[in-house]
Amino acid sequence: MYALTNCTIFTGLKILKDSAVIIDNKHILNVVNKNSIPTRAEIIDLNNAILAPGFIDLQLNGCGGRFFNDDISEETLDIMTEAILPTGCTSFLPTLVSGPEKDIVKALEIVRKYREKNGETVLGLHLEGPYLSQKRRGIHNPEMISRPNDKMISLIAKYGPEVTRICTMAPEKVELRHVEQLENAGIRVSAGHSAASCPQARKMFKAGISMATHLFNGMEPLQGREPSLVGAIYLEKPWTGIIADGVHVSWDNIELAKNILQNKLFCITDATSAVGTDITEFVLGNQTVYVKDGKCSAADGTIGGSMLTMDKAVFNCVNHVGIELAETLKMTSLYPARAIGIDSEYGMIAPNYHADLVVLDHESLKVRSVVKGGKLQL
Repeated sequence: MYALTNCTIFTGLKILKDSAVIIDNKHILNVVNKNSIPTRAEIIDLNNAILAPGFIDLQLNGCGGRFFNDDISEETLDIMTEAILPTGCTSFLPTLVSGPEKDIVKALEIVRKYREKNGETVLGLHLEGPYLSQKRRGIHNPEMISRPNDKMISLIAKYGPEVTRICTMAPEKVELRHVEQLENAGIRVSAGHSAASCPQARKMFKAGISMATHLFNGMEPLQGREPSLVGAIYLEKPWTGIIADGVHVSWDNIELAKNILQNKLFCITDATSAVGTDITEFVLGNQTVYVKDGKCSAADGTIGGSMLTMDKAVFNCVNHVGIELAETLKMTSLYPARAIGIDSEYGMIAPNYHADLVVLDHESLKVRSVVKGGKLQL
C-alpha cells in the first residue's frame, strides 16, 4: 500500500488539492485528505505534479516499430504495450485495418488469449474495416474493402465485447441487421470511412450505430447542400473520436466539434508503427507512407495514420484549441471509457477503480511517471 501526495488530483469528476490517492495492489483503495493517510501506507511525494487517470486510446494501429496488421501476435501486443506506456497511455485497443478475413479471425483469437493474461492493458480490438467505402477508404488497401457477410458478423458477435470493442463500418455499406447483431452483443459499431449522405447516416445512427471514427477523416466534407456524415454526427451526437494533432483536423475544427459534441468527443491517436522510433517510412494499406515533420503521408499526399500520442493530444487540446485541462483529461480517459462501457472500472480516480494513473508536469504537461496496475513506473 502507498499514498501519492503533494499533487493536484483530476479525478474525472472534480479537482482535488491537499488530498492523497491510496493504492493497494492493482486498485485504488481510496482518495483521502492528506491528513488521513493510513499509517502503514508508504508516502510518495509527487512534487506538485498533476495526477490524472491513465490515458485510454481506442485507436492504436501500432507503435514501437510494430503494426498489429503486420504481425498479429502476442509479441506485437507486448511491444505496443511497452512502447506506449511512457506516454501515459495505460490501456488501448489494438486496431486492425482492412485486411483478409483470415486476419480478422486470427486477431480475434490472439486478443482473446492475450486478454486472459493481460486484460487490463489491451482492452479488446478495434476492427477498422474492411466494411468501408471505396471512395473514402483513405490509406486502406482497395483490394481489401468488402461487404459484411453473415458468417463474419456472427463470429465477431460470438467473441463478444471482451474481445472486440469497436467495429468501424461505412453506414451505407452495412445492413441494419448486422448493426443490431453487433450492438446487441455489446460491440460498438462506429461510422467511418464513409461517403454516406447525411440522411443515410442519420438513419443508421437512429437505428443503432453508436460511435463515429476519427471525425472529418475518411468522410465527405460538410457542405451547405449536403452535410454528409460530419453533419449527421453533429446532429445525432454519437460518441466520436478525433485526432488532435493539427494534421488530421485543424485546431478551429476541433474547437467547433467540441462546442457541438461536448462530452461525446474524445481523443484517439490513430498512431502508427513509427511512434516511439526513428522510422522514416513504413508500409500501410499496401502503400509506402513517409514520416516527415510529424506527418505520415503517402507519395500522393494521402494521410496514413499519425505520430500522435495521448500526452501530445492533451498538450494540443489545451494549448492550441483552448480546452480547459480538466475537460481535456476527460477526453483522454473518462470519455473513452464511457464510450466502450468500461467507466465503472477505468477512466476515473475513485475507490475500486484500476490503479492506472499518469503523473504530468504542471507547466509543460509532459509525462513524469505512470502508474500501471498499481505499479509506479518512474
